[in-house]
Amino acid sequence: MTERQARTEAPPTAPPDETVPVLVAGAGPGGLSTAVFLGLHGVPALVVERHPGTSTAVKATGQYPHTMEALEIAGAADAVRERSRAYRSDFHMVVAKTLAGPVLRTLMSGAELGMRHVSPQDWGTASQSGVEAVLADRARELGARLRFSTRLASLTQDATGVTAVTEDTVTGERRTVRARYLVAADGWRSGIRQSLGIVMRGRGTVGRVLRVLFQADLRAQLAHTDGAADGRRFTALHVGRAVLFNTEVPSLYGYFRNLTPELPDGWWAGEETVAEQIRTDLGIPDTPLKIEEIGETEISCGVAERFREGRVLFVGDAAHVMPPTGGMGGNTAYLDGLYLAWKLAAVLDGTAGDALLDSHDSERRPYAEQLVEQQFTNLVDRISPELADESMTAPLPPPVIAFGYRYPKGAVLTEPGDRGDLFEDPAHPTGRPGSHAPYLPLVGRDGTPSSTTALFGRSFVLLTGAEGAAWAAGATAAARALGVGLRVHRIGPEAELRDTEGAFTAAYGIGDAGAVLVRPDRFVAWRAPGSHDAPETEIDRVLRHVLHRAGSAA
Repeated sequence: MTERQARTEAPPTAPPDETVPVLVAGAGPGGLSTAVFLGLHGVPALVVERHPGTSTAVKATGQYPHTMEALEIAGAADAVRERSRAYRSDFHMVVAKTLAGPVLRTLMSGAELGMRHVSPQDWGTASQSGVEAVLADRARELGARLRFSTRLASLTQDATGVTAVTEDTVTGERRTVRARYLVAADGWRSGIRQSLGIVMRGRGTVGRVLRVLFQADLRAQLAHTDGAADGRRFTALHVGRAVLFNTEVPSLYGYFRNLTPELPDGWWAGEETVAEQIRTDLGIPDTPLKIEEIGETEISCGVAERFREGRVLFVGDAAHVMPPTGGMGGNTAYLDGLYLAWKLAAVLDGTAGDALLDSHDSERRPYAEQLVEQQFTNLVDRISPELADESMTAPLPPPVIAFGYRYPKGAVLTEPGDRGDLFEDPAHPTGRPGSHAPYLPLVGRDGTPSSTTALFGRSFVLLTGAEGAAWAAGATAAARALGVGLRVHRIGPEAELRDTEGAFTAAYGIGDAGAVLVRPDRFVAWRAPGSHDAPETEIDRVLRHVLHRAGSAA
């Protein structure tokens, strides 16, 4: 927004040009993901984006397994795998003296990145621009309307909704849109966030990066890594202040260059100057290059001081901005939609109270603060050692970052003695409320392979042990009475699903007569180690608490 209007006032008297349940400002990873998952829950969103289409810029490549889980839920994983050209999980990330070697240190490679012990998914290796195109198509399939070349000119909100004025950047036509809620996904310079007076907290700008997309024949230089030159294997090489990575297209490469004081401002204005710097940085002095795209951006560390302001909620870079080292910026934005959409849908259909949306801040902001510092640590380690200081956090293993984070506060019923840990080791899951629901392979009665993870994503899920029939019946009755979507699955030797490893009760921390409630976003909301005298009453209480529903069971 350029008019910086985000007032709270009385509802408008003039009728709007159109009314929608949710208006999403921004069609990047966070905005498109939110539109997709809202559509999955039956809420058609309107997405406005000032650019003429989804991004084609050179950005991050790679989708973590937890992101691929979300894309599987969304019905978009197959298309992303296709964009990856071959479904593979083999990444190769090293520090090297020159592009041709020698390799000085391996950051992550091959089996080191595997997370099959905590997820049924492998990595995706599509570019961010490729995934955005997939999400845009999927959002439309699920009922969203995408309006490109459209900016948000002004915004006001009141007790019942948001009124926005949008402007076509080509024709200048303005329309008034009335929405119950607005999701701000308008990037790290978010005009919406600024207009609401919400500041970013953190280290701020810690550097600048030149981003270049270029074509070259690097087969000889990359011969040391099979699949690097033809795109069959995602490869990133850190060479001094620069990073080179391959793309899905053979001979097309991305180059990130840390802009440091030894290079004067504006040195990259000419393509040949940039090409020469690439040759110098990578140690390829005589290699012809064709520059396709050049852009500059800041490296920043910051988290919005709040993720909700009235009927405006923040996702993606509008909520959190971090260095690219580690790839969690885009991946976190994709997941913001998964974690927010089910809450918005529940509030909109009346099965949850508006206060449920407060948990978007209490759950996602502490995690974002941790992620930003993790990415900063990677930046110092790989590219900018001069930024090191005593405040740096210790690095966490990728599986812990992706699957081990917790929500000790929010839409969960934490247990006595929970110390509020933000992370746990997903290889040794506790199953306690606020944690990711542990992944375990399962087999159906007919021998069909499945997993606990495959059960989640569309609604609440109650898992019970072999002797949990009473919980199953009580949960079904309570959910039906509240109008809440809930599926029940019993796991045991004679149940509908069999735990192939015999680890279900231990992983989820319940006995054979116990039960555990998993939210639509795969987080454990509550559990009972054993049976209960009044299971329907108990599940009614739990659902009302999680959903911020008033009242209690009769």
